[in-house]
Formats: sequence, C-alpha cells, structure tokens
Amino acid sequence: MIKFLPICLFALTLPLLNRGPVSQPDKWNQEETSAADLFQPVDNMHHFMEYISEPSYKGLKAALATQPKGRKGWSPVKSGALILAETSALVAERVPEGADAEKATQWKQISLDVYNASKALYGSVGDYEQAKKHYSVMIDNCNRCHQTFANGKYQLKK
Repeated sequence: MIKFLPICLFALTLPLLNRGPVSQPDKWNQEETSAADLFQPVDNMHHFMEYISEPSYKGLKAALATQPKGRKGWSPVKSGALILAETSALVAERVPEGADAEKATQWKQISLDVYNASKALYGSVGDYEQAKKHYSVMIDNCNRCHQTFANGKYQLKK
C-alpha cells in the first residue's frame, strides 16, 4: 500500500496542475496593463535589503578582504556585483511611499549611483585594485542612501 501512496497523491494533484495562477489572473496581454501593475513588491524595502542586498554585500566584503585568486576566487565578486547592480535598478523603481518629487529624485539618483558602481565593480573582476576602488564607491553610495532614507541606520563597513 505504501508503494502506491505517491502515485495516488500525484493522481489527485493532476487536476490542479492546469489551473494557472491562483492569486491573479493572467493580465499580461491586455494593452492597458503595465509591468508596474503586475509586479508589486512582495514585502517592504527593509526585508528586500536584508534578504537580497545584505548577503551580497557580506559576500563581496569577504571576497575582497584579500586578493581573489583565479576564476573561483573572483566568482563571488562577480555574483555579488551583478546582484547589487540589478537590484539597484529594481530599487530605483520603488520610490518610498509619500516621497515628494525631490526625495523621489534623490532615491533614483542614489540608486543609479549604486548601479554604476556595482556595474563598474562587475567589470573590474580580475583587477583587485580597481575592484576595491569600485567596491568602496558602491559602499559610499549605499551608505548615502541609508543616511538619507533610513536616518543613518544600517551604515555598511568597507
């Protein structure tokens, strides 16, 4: 009987497989629907930073503590820099609620500055001195954002 239990459970789930998304109908093909309408933040910015950006920052900090050796040594640098560059582009679109035009502009500019430094860090893989320079600029920009939008909390150490 136990041998047939997985087969029975699978058979019971077959009707559920073709149902599509449960929480939201497929709206992508409607001309009036934008990506911003469909892709809403899953959680708040604090958790976004804690679970996506912070592990990348910690990985970069550790990877650049000494000069990486070879492809394997540089891999965490490439990964962290790429994740932070791409997430800063995403963050730019998530201006804090209630931000006036000036604060929204600051948010987007700082996001762009983090993006540019992260992108430069990604491009400097293999050159330790350049990587350290771009990492430092990136951290300065992260801290500028934290100073401006988090009342100085969460300052990162190089």
